[in-house]
Amino acid sequence: MTTASSQAVGQSAAAPAQPANDKAEISAGDAAARAKDWATALAHYQSATRALPSARAELGAANALYQLGRVGEAYDAYAEAQADFAPQLSTADKTLAAGRLKELGAKTGWLSLRVAEPGANVDLDGQSIGISPVPALVRVATGTHDVRVSKEGFTAFATRVEVIAEGKAIVDVTLVRAETQGHVIVQTRGEPIRVLIDGVDVGATPWQGDLVPGTHVVTGRSSIAEAPAQPVAVVSGATVTVDLIPSSTAAHLQVRTSDGQGQIAIDGVVKGQGTLAADVPAGPHSVVVTRDGYQIYKRTVSLSARETWAETVTLSPRVVAIRTPGLAERATEGVYGGFGLAGLFGLGSQGTELDTHCDTLGAASCQTPSPAGGGLFGYAGWTWNPIGFELMVGGSFDAVRQGASFDGMGRSGNLPLSMPARDETFHFYRAGGVAAVRARAVFPIGPALRGTVAGGLGVSYKQMFMTRRAVVPNGGQDLYAPGSIGYWSPAVTVEASLQVRFTPTLALSVGGLMWADNASIAGSDASPPEAPRKIVDANQVPEPLPTPQYHFASGPQVFIGPLIGLQFGP
Repeated sequence: MTTASSQAVGQSAAAPAQPANDKAEISAGDAAARAKDWATALAHYQSATRALPSARAELGAANALYQLGRVGEAYDAYAEAQADFAPQLSTADKTLAAGRLKELGAKTGWLSLRVAEPGANVDLDGQSIGISPVPALVRVATGTHDVRVSKEGFTAFATRVEVIAEGKAIVDVTLVRAETQGHVIVQTRGEPIRVLIDGVDVGATPWQGDLVPGTHVVTGRSSIAEAPAQPVAVVSGATVTVDLIPSSTAAHLQVRTSDGQGQIAIDGVVKGQGTLAADVPAGPHSVVVTRDGYQIYKRTVSLSARETWAETVTLSPRVVAIRTPGLAERATEGVYGGFGLAGLFGLGSQGTELDTHCDTLGAASCQTPSPAGGGLFGYAGWTWNPIGFELMVGGSFDAVRQGASFDGMGRSGNLPLSMPARDETFHFYRAGGVAAVRARAVFPIGPALRGTVAGGLGVSYKQMFMTRRAVVPNGGQDLYAPGSIGYWSPAVTVEASLQVRFTPTLALSVGGLMWADNASIAGSDASPPEAPRKIVDANQVPEPLPTPQYHFASGPQVFIGPLIGLQFGP
């Protein structure tokens, strides 16, 4: 597999005076590579390839080209090594080649040179790549490249082309015989303007070039001036001079402050102090006037050609009475982050087996309080004041103690049965984390106070544990602890707090939050049933103890609670 880039690589190294020994050349190339003499290493590897193509020589040449920064040729060399010697490449070599191809693919693209005239010299960035016809595609680095095609008896062709990553730039070249063209010189007085010939921008004045015989329309323009179009008759072998006389198309801006103080900027560039009169191109323009201790004046004006806009600006002093001494103005955008501690209190039932199926368990009564716990969370993002977007990550732990009383009286249809009479105490423990993408809005309240609300969607994972202690009236008891279970769920997180700023980049947050997920979507929320266990009473009389399936949690799990934390950044 041979490409234009690999041909160029081959041409870059001098051929040896006598047939080379491939193994000796590879060894010499390896030695040069270890010394980081990549140009010498490349010459040896290419010599080895000419003597006897091999995977080591191809990959060595590719690595040398990569280190020399010849990205287009390096890409082709790695591709050839993969295509021609894949069975001989080690796993590490294949991984290296694939990684380099991916990296170089983002740094290179294709240049297609279509030269209609055979026998022409084709140069790329000042280096010859051959005589036309040349290879259809040339792998080159991204960016701007100069192409020049020349042949005796023809006018040289030159252009500049932009190549993007993995893209293909096409240059169609048709050489024109020199004797069929006339020479045109375009000039103007004053500031240079762009020259347009037959509607095509060919450069700035003074400009000269060759055109095919016939009538051509020459005009010129700049951001603030335009020259009338002139028909120009071009005769083969003759020179014609065109004088462009531009007239202003500029709009005019006049800005002054009422007291002659303040910095005036047009389109983000400072143009004057206190007063400004300037010509600007027709179109929209941003006018900004600033002065220390005064409110900023901003306005966008849209002007047509030769229009004049005048404005006298009176700046208003900033209100400083409500500012806290020493507390700087808050930045309008930037990176921010924070962390906090939260108390978590379950809103509604946890959805355990006792919550949802107390009668089915055969219990005479169940005690099912809601869970409670705490959490730790952190977040980081970017704000455009007053809205920011952030990634939030948090961890939580909660627990609940529930109970069931069994009176030992059988109930028809209850499985498991309510016998023997006993009291069962359950402990449910849950720990896990949540990650969410959130939007945060900030509401200034005063110089040192602001309110903030954040909310978003994410994913949570929770691991749950349960213990059950059964005690019969005679004192016998049994402890049952099944294995842990875990579930995945979409998550919702909402936070609202009041922030007190101590410095421009540090604030204390106090407020409340809500975390919510669902225990019944993915994963497991219940332990499987087991064979009846034996409970031994005080008189050593064993009794069977039903052990059904227990749901540790089910349905929506909503927690709310207070939070306290710190926020950093604007």
